[in-house]
Amino acid sequence: MSSLVASLVLMSQVLAQEPLQTQPLLQPVGAYQSAAWASVVDSLAVLPDIAGNPFGVAVLIDDRGYFVAHTSSLVYEPLTAKMSGGVEVKLGRIGYDKETQLVLLGAHNWVPEKRQPARLAPTVKIGELMVATVRGPVRGMLTSDSRPGLFLPSQRYVPLAEIQFETKDVPVGGAIVFDNSGGLVGILGAVLQPEMPLTSEQRFENAQQQAKNAFGPAGLTVAYALGPTILNRVVEGFKRDDHKVDHPSVGFFFKAGSGPGQVVVDEITPGSPCDLAGVKTGDLIMMANGTPIANVVDLAALLFALEPGSELTMRLYRKGDQIDVKMKVGVKTLWN
Repeated sequence: MSSLVASLVLMSQVLAQEPLQTQPLLQPVGAYQSAAWASVVDSLAVLPDIAGNPFGVAVLIDDRGYFVAHTSSLVYEPLTAKMSGGVEVKLGRIGYDKETQLVLLGAHNWVPEKRQPARLAPTVKIGELMVATVRGPVRGMLTSDSRPGLFLPSQRYVPLAEIQFETKDVPVGGAIVFDNSGGLVGILGAVLQPEMPLTSEQRFENAQQQAKNAFGPAGLTVAYALGPTILNRVVEGFKRDDHKVDHPSVGFFFKAGSGPGQVVVDEITPGSPCDLAGVKTGDLIMMANGTPIANVVDLAALLFALEPGSELTMRLYRKGDQIDVKMKVGVKTLWN
């Protein structure tokens, strides 16, 4: 089945945030989740809404009192968040990555005590996960680790992790996702809405896949998060003295061609890696790092998953000839 083209809407705009003061806290499900929850609960901070009700979640990423949250978790700033043991911490924004809509919050007069930053997982596997919400852990399932989607308002196509979980009437916008060993693997930021109509065949395939992925007796929510590769990039950037995140760029724009599945080079930035490698406007992009390119979404998501400084090889079609070009991936701020 061809890749699903999607637009992303902030989850907090879709899922109702009910007052939670009278609702009981959720408990871990099973031994694995209990151990994972015990290892991460001290790194989590619950963010309030205007009325003081629990609204979103931030996660500690550095001993200096640096927390990361999705913008959908923030109603106002600065704010006073609550951590385990009833500890209150004042948080204010010190960094922001518009490409991923993640915010870096710094704690005022931070005293780390025994609180350890969350451990970043290098990879994530299809299977069971733990979603940390304002009411506690919810069991979830990773059903795809490479769903391309369009992040708004940055207009970036990115590879996303698709997660299903039992809602249990819990607000989930900005919830933090961990694997069963307590490794940080994502931050929920969006739900998926189809941007292009599906054929009857594609709808049937989707229904089959949803049935295959279904689990548990409760109603399911499908949500999307950046995968560990891009999340690690953002966290490492936030830890820098300037709190800037280096996203990849090779300095060209592309569009859908006139033929089925064609991707055409539309514009090249002078002096960029593409320019230096000899890419020309009008070239058809056939492959990138050995992966066949079927549409602009596939190419955009693949490029965003690259790391600055890595190598990109593209196979182009130009005036009847196939041409292979190589380049070193640059940093987005240099070419845009």
